[in-house]
Amino acid sequence: MLPLITSLFGLSYLFAGVVATVFNVTSSILQPVFGHWFDRTHVPWLLEAGLVVNCLGMSLLGFSSSYVLLLFLVGSAGLGSAAFHPPAFSSIVRSSESSRGKAMGVFLSGGNTGYFLGPFVAGALGSAFGLSGMLCLLPMGLLVSALLYRFSRKGIAQTHEIALDHRSANKRLVGLLAVITALRSVTVQTTVTFLPLYFVAGGQSLLVATGIASVWLGVAVLGQLLGGRLSDRVGRTPVIASSLLIGAVLFYAFLLTNGAVSLILLALSGAALFANWSVIVVMASEAAPSNVGAVSGLMLGFSIGVGGIAALGFGALADAFGMGPAFLDITIFALIAGLLALFLPRFMKQPVYPATIAS
Repeated sequence: MLPLITSLFGLSYLFAGVVATVFNVTSSILQPVFGHWFDRTHVPWLLEAGLVVNCLGMSLLGFSSSYVLLLFLVGSAGLGSAAFHPPAFSSIVRSSESSRGKAMGVFLSGGNTGYFLGPFVAGALGSAFGLSGMLCLLPMGLLVSALLYRFSRKGIAQTHEIALDHRSANKRLVGLLAVITALRSVTVQTTVTFLPLYFVAGGQSLLVATGIASVWLGVAVLGQLLGGRLSDRVGRTPVIASSLLIGAVLFYAFLLTNGAVSLILLALSGAALFANWSVIVVMASEAAPSNVGAVSGLMLGFSIGVGGIAALGFGALADAFGMGPAFLDITIFALIAGLLALFLPRFMKQPVYPATIAS
């Protein structure tokens, strides 16, 4: 949506960047805050309220009469995102027993699918109706919120109790997972941001470049589903470590090859690099069974925040040395994350949650 916003308000790249930063900051930094509050209060309405606020903020951008109002709406959308994710993560973890990895993989794959389809939908509506076309998405958002309210109200009210397992959080494990998340995000988030520009710099058209990036994200969704399912069978640590190490090697090989082989390696790297994400979130929640909302919010917020900062550094690196060398450099971060993952515990005691959640 940034091209439409930039054109409509006559913004420089700096002020356009401020718009993106406002959303990233509000959606990432506030997630652990909402998560901590949810863990303490278990308010039953935060899930739907977050979705409604997010949809309202994004859908009404086209009706902004000033840049300040635009930033307010973008910030509201980020606030809604920050409020939605912690209770959503908590619901997924607490509703699953032996298949938490699979369940989290399905949930996060839904988000990544939306991330994959978002540019197509926004581009189509923007081309047809301008920025005000985003209003067409509001009914769907409100409908989903209503469905969530109807089907989850009773379950959330009954099951979001304090976990029966009152073990204190394993802060050392959570800290290690946060470091792994940060390192992973440097590679993944900068690739999501700059991969189209990499192909454009290599002589491809914008349409081809964005298409390749979308395929990369599409294959990543499949990898995420597979990673979550595998982690329930072979354990969290093997999936996290192997997927990061393999993903880093495949992405590095993509950068050193050309043609169809290069594209195949790129697709496989996306599947591998995303296969660990749902597993990391689940493992973090299992390390802090009484603070699922706060910890899961911390992981996602950390991922978005560090990735956003890394994108600035990557841009400077690419300006100085070129896009290819910059990508080679940032691949090292995923490799280091994989090596650190080898120090994660092989087995963990599974937390016990109220039995009513299964219903």
